[in-house]
Amino acid sequence: MTFFDREEDVKRLKAVLSGEPNLVYFVYGPINSGKTALLSKVFEELPEEYVVFYINFRGLDVEQIEDLMRVLFDVEYGKGKEALKEIVKEVLKEGAKLFKKAKGIPIPEKVFDYLFEKGKKTEDAFRYLENLFREIIEERKRPVLVVDELQVIKNVMNATGQRVLDRLFNFMVRLTKEIHLCHCLCATSDCLFIEEIYTNARLEGRAEYLLVDDLKKEDALRVYEGFGFEDKELVWDYIEGKFGDMIRLFERKKIGFSEKEALELMLRDAVERLDEFLLRVKRFRRSFEGEEIREEEVRKALSVFKTEKEVRKSAIDIVYRNYLVRENILFYNPVLGTVRPQSRLIERAIKEVV
Repeated sequence: MTFFDREEDVKRLKAVLSGEPNLVYFVYGPINSGKTALLSKVFEELPEEYVVFYINFRGLDVEQIEDLMRVLFDVEYGKGKEALKEIVKEVLKEGAKLFKKAKGIPIPEKVFDYLFEKGKKTEDAFRYLENLFREIIEERKRPVLVVDELQVIKNVMNATGQRVLDRLFNFMVRLTKEIHLCHCLCATSDCLFIEEIYTNARLEGRAEYLLVDDLKKEDALRVYEGFGFEDKELVWDYIEGKFGDMIRLFERKKIGFSEKEALELMLRDAVERLDEFLLRVKRFRRSFEGEEIREEEVRKALSVFKTEKEVRKSAIDIVYRNYLVRENILFYNPVLGTVRPQSRLIERAIKEVV
């Protein structure tokens, strides 16, 4: 299945990258909406002058600064501090396609060892990155730094007890708004994390937010064609424009289920998961943001979606809103101030269970 050309989203990102770096861009949206696929599509189509460094924290356990360094960098063994220009030459051969192959940002072994010496600060790592990007600029190329699922490192502290994430934001602001050296993109499906960023006064006027949402009906129907779905109205009624659910339906059809059977199985799964979630809330004492979570209040929060597809954030108690967002049942858009179920399947499950 080829990528569906999100024409407007692709144009918007290409426009961002075509100009001088001025802002840090946060790419966010519901789970399985296609954020990473969109970024990949844009990078594939960039001219050769672009060099894309892609760091993906998804599924990784990053608890301390050493873990972060090992994810961030790809050590070039046997190379000393003087090898930066040699590494840049190797990087330039890949250009915009580097993001597909790189496990991290190339770094000489001796420089990496230096960064790990006791007492060294994260600023040393950032200084290396800035020097690397400057070398790339000198070769008349355009560096792009992309970090996927950045929220994974939000609790990592540096040697001086500061959050590495705060230092990273400062570094990205320097790269973009201050010295206009490198485009910086951050992608995440954690919208409570986006809210934290959006309300961060230090990033006001220094960051922009790009929503990669589930597909609208007209676009979704065209994607259905690519998957070979036959009863498009039926499929829309069950999963709407959630790209991840389209893939699940496609896979179930491949093993012999009819569209109706596969869709109903997907709905049953969503219903059972929601039912089990509510049962666990009822049986086990849970707390969130200092409050005990009660089943009746969870049901009350969800019940608004029995008649509404989307509501203003004020329609749901903030603690229960954030709790259900954290559990990936609701999607919260802090930029627009709206809340809705994470998917059409969850919306349908709410109507059956609550």
